[in-house]
Amino acid sequence: MEENRFDLKGIREQTDLVSLLSKLGFEPLKRSGGELFYLSMLRENDTAPSFCVNEKLGLWYDHGLAKGGTVIDFALAYWTGCDFRQAMEKLNEASGSLQLPPPIRPAQMEIPLRHPSYQIREIRESVGNPAISAYLSQRGILEVAGPFIKEVYYSIKKENGRRMELFAAGWQNDLGGWEVRNSHFKGCLGKKSMRFISGESHLAVFEGMMDFLSWKLEHPSDAASVLILNSVAFLKPAMRFAQGYSAVELFFDHDPSGKKASGEFLKNLPWAADRSELYEGFNDYNEKIQHMTGKRMSRGGEKQIPAIKGKQR
Repeated sequence: MEENRFDLKGIREQTDLVSLLSKLGFEPLKRSGGELFYLSMLRENDTAPSFCVNEKLGLWYDHGLAKGGTVIDFALAYWTGCDFRQAMEKLNEASGSLQLPPPIRPAQMEIPLRHPSYQIREIRESVGNPAISAYLSQRGILEVAGPFIKEVYYSIKKENGRRMELFAAGWQNDLGGWEVRNSHFKGCLGKKSMRFISGESHLAVFEGMMDFLSWKLEHPSDAASVLILNSVAFLKPAMRFAQGYSAVELFFDHDPSGKKASGEFLKNLPWAADRSELYEGFNDYNEKIQHMTGKRMSRGGEKQIPAIKGKQR
């Protein structure tokens, strides 16, 4: 295999992903915690920063593609017309500091996407961790999170071989993967997929769990079935799924990608209804709930938690 001719560990350790992107002409549009958000350079016509880099872990994730990995995976995704060696040579040329090492034995290789570096330690059914509770409170949905949000305790293998212990709020998707969120990180452990919650009436479609919980907060007695995309990359399978419902409500974001998704849905399912007027003036449903939560806390004499602008999942 071509991969066996390179010290992949050395390449990952010597190439800083943020610096590489800067040399390629890409700069972040916003920062949230330890994450940087870029307009995706892997897709055309990206209008909202959906390419995320975690500086601490040296990992990237493109929310539009539902794909991510290390700097090596980025090189293969960015230079699509190249084979493995050519991509590594372009990576070396772009970084300006990495020298390709001589061939080494296959036994020394570790390919992260084939051998996942994360381990799930424990899933706790109820939210009791103060940090997770504070995060959900900041998002304004703690009181309705109970049936849907779990505490996920997991570890990630660092480049030095040691494991970093982490925890987050999480929910399982329909392929068994865990979507995880906290104040500093968002990602998916395992396979990326949608989440379906069975109900008794029509279908309500949301981009993310936080928007669904925001709707649930305002509509606690609504018995709709719910489909959470977890990524707009699943728009086509979501539309196929929704074909089986005679009534469909859409709760997509007000940004260009959300409006495009709504347009595609309405084009293919003309009986669907766009319900985004419920959070008019805000980017998404959860941004509205955060704003309302901040105003309530301010009136109650407590310290106000500012609304977090921009897309958060």
